[in-house]
Parts: sequence; C-alpha cells; structure tokens
Amino acid sequence: MKTLTQLAAWLQVSAGLQIAPDTPVLALSQQTSQLQPGWAFVALAGQQGHGADYWREAQAQGAVCIVSDRAIAEASIPVLVRADLAHCLARLAGWFYDTPHQKLKLIGVTGTNGKTSTTHYIAQMLHALGEKVGLLGTLGNGAYPQLVPSVNTTADVLTLQYWLSCFVAQGLTWAVMEVSSHGIALQRIEGLAFSCVALTQVTRDHLDFHADEAEYRAVKARLFEQYPTQQRVLNVDDSLGRALAERVSAFSYSRRSEADLTAQALVLDREGIAFTLHYRQQAWPCRAALMGAFNVENLLCALSCLLALGWPMARLQPTIAHIQAVNGRMQPIAIRRKALGVLVDYAHTADALEQVLLAVRAHLQQGRLWVVFGCGGDRDRGKRPLMGEVAARCADEVVLTSDNPRSEDPILIMQEIAQGMDKPAHCIVSRQAAIEFALDQAHIGDVVVIAGKGHETTQIIQGVTYPFSDQEGIKQWDNKV
Repeated sequence: MKTLTQLAAWLQVSAGLQIAPDTPVLALSQQTSQLQPGWAFVALAGQQGHGADYWREAQAQGAVCIVSDRAIAEASIPVLVRADLAHCLARLAGWFYDTPHQKLKLIGVTGTNGKTSTTHYIAQMLHALGEKVGLLGTLGNGAYPQLVPSVNTTADVLTLQYWLSCFVAQGLTWAVMEVSSHGIALQRIEGLAFSCVALTQVTRDHLDFHADEAEYRAVKARLFEQYPTQQRVLNVDDSLGRALAERVSAFSYSRRSEADLTAQALVLDREGIAFTLHYRQQAWPCRAALMGAFNVENLLCALSCLLALGWPMARLQPTIAHIQAVNGRMQPIAIRRKALGVLVDYAHTADALEQVLLAVRAHLQQGRLWVVFGCGGDRDRGKRPLMGEVAARCADEVVLTSDNPRSEDPILIMQEIAQGMDKPAHCIVSRQAAIEFALDQAHIGDVVVIAGKGHETTQIIQGVTYPFSDQEGIKQWDNKV
C-alpha cells in the first residue's frame, strides 16, 4: 500500500491535492468496473476511447485519485498527470506493489493450444506436493483451486501485479500464468522476471490481431528471447520450439524425437492414457485419466517446468495419476439417458479441432464420432473453411451451429465453414438445439464432441450477452423425461 503523497512523488507530479496527502491508495486499476473504494483509477487511451472519459464512473466507485496522461479539469478528486504514463506503467505497477514477482516462483506458459491445461496441470502437481500456488489465466485468477473469473487470458499489467501481490500476501510461493500473444504484444507482462517460461506449440490463431502468422510467431518468441528467466522449456516437436532451441538454452520435451524428457509407448482407451516417461536414462510408467494424446504433450510441458526448476522425477511421477481434466478442455460429461461419450472442449482453431477429433478417434473403439461447433463472429474469417475441412475429414457426423456470432449473421458464418467441407453437415442456428440434436441422434457407443466454447458461460449475439454453457446445455438435455 502506498499513500497519495508517495504516488505523486513517484510520478514526479505536483498537484493541488484536495484530500489529505497521506491518504492511503489501496490498489491501481484501469477498469472502472474493478474499482473499489480507496483505489486509484489509471486513465489511458484504449481501443475504444480514453479512460479519462470515465472519470465520473471512477469517482462514483470511490476512487481516491485519477492517474492519467491528460488533465481532467472537472474532476473533484486529485488528478495526477504524467505525459509518458503509458510508457512507465509497468514500472509504476512494479513499484506500487513492491515487485511481487521477485517473491514468487513465477512460471509463464505460452502457445496456441494447451496453455490452460498445462498451467492447471502444473498447479495440480504442486498442490499435490503440498505447495501453495496461484493461477492466472483463461479460467480465472486466484489461489488454486479457488479461482475468480478473469476477463483476459493474460491480465493487464496493473491487474497482473495486483494478483501477484495478493499471492504474496496470502503466503503463496508459486504463481503459474498463461501468457497470450496479446499479453506480450500489448506489454501486459512488462517488468516481470520469470523462474521458468514454457512453450506448448504454435499454430495459426489471432490473425484478426496480428498481421500474419510470421508476426504471431515472432511475438511468441519474444517471451523466450527478451524476458529474464532462470529456465526455458521448449516443445521440440513444434517448429518454433525447434528454432528457439537453436538460439537459447532450454530444457526440451518431445513425443517424437530426442529430448530431455520424452513419452513413449502410448496406449489410449476409454479410461485415459498409459505411457512411459524417459528421463535421465530411466523409465517411469504412468497412467492419466485424460483424453487425447496431445494431453501427454501438456503433461510433458508441465513436468518439464518442474524438473527444470529442480523437482525430482521420483516426487513428480506419483502426482500424474491424480491429474484431472480441466474445465472445458477435453472434459468428459457424464450423462444418464444414453451410453454415450460426451466431451466439451475449447478447440476454436483448425489445428486444435483436428487434434481433438483425432485424439477422440484414437480412444474410440467402436461407434461414430460426432462434432458440434461453430466459429466466432467478427474474428478471423480465414479459419472458417479450414475448420470445416477438418470437421468433415475427422468426424463421421458434423453439426454446425452458433459459437459467439457477435454482430454477424450465424447462418452466413455456417455457410463459410461449409465451404471447406466435402460432405453435408446438419446446420442448426440455436446452439442448445444443435447439442440436443446430436445427443438425440447419436447411437449407443458413439462419442459427441461439443467444441469451441469450452469453459465459457455466455454467448454473444448481436451485441447482447446471454447466459449459455455447453455443460449446462448437456445437463438440460439429460434431465428431460
């Protein structure tokens, strides 16, 4: 905690303070929705206007001052103005929260797919080992396993430092976070020093934000080449991982080639995965109640981080049997009405969808494979026919439906997906109706994969956010008489 006087001094600004200068400032936030009494509102330019336009909301929320790069003459609380605020925001956050990352063992995981599962597997392993760990990512922030829903995969720099400071105050010793390409490009992780950074794999994604795939890959690479870290973990089955391994020192893992840690002799069945780990000339038999061979890669990444940081394999190997599927990531949903396999997964890229469907196919001993999915509106349109091609090739039955159509017509989105398909699909605009159709039509022994939304609990249609959960949709169907 800092005082108003200390904050003004750090910013090197003087202002006619209208309240006591020793007033405590409890936290910093760029989001008026997050403000609490006693916090400071940091007002900077955003994608849709400038934060200074929301000074009234900040006052109403109980902000004790506003920190901005522009003056706000009408405000009745102190406004501390520094012209280069955007450029020194990371340093401000680090100073205000007393550089909490230096008091934690901080692990950052990046990649197109697998970030969420890998970070949760790390947290589950550490938790099983009796360690206190905090999580930051897509499924929420907080001390594991009690998470608070998050807005972004990687929080803005102020929110990130706030959570790290909370972890320190709670006596946690570890923090594990997802690092998105947005988080790197928008400097949300500036000023952090890591104990370990890790790569899952990189495929096409977020081309509505990045200029092209080359830029996307270059941004991911920055985590390993520009940020201070004690250890680096790389997937050498991935092309970017192999390229980085030639430029930086790293602990490597692989399912297909030589590496520091490998997994071999995979056996997939309806109960999960059996495999053998090879590490330092020793073999370690393992079994995990997880679906999908790619989850072995996520486990390898999680194990590699902890091995690189000094944990012995003899301590880590027993924790694998207790790893549980992550919400919305190849998550089995138990149903009563039929002897079906039902899985919910967040796959929303062509590569991720292919991995999920091929993974389920490998577990499927008999029966048909169904997939229900759509594509988000106002996002990368180029991936729509690519996902259609994957669905038609990898699944027996395809049900196209709405994801988050946002401002677009869901029928037109489905038509663009279908352009990549060489066989007809069932097209049902209502996601609930599409889920129920697949579950009604699937036969005993079939597996139905509901893809695209995973953990999400809302659906955005024409600018309106409605409550919707694939898991709840399945339960609603299952509870029908």
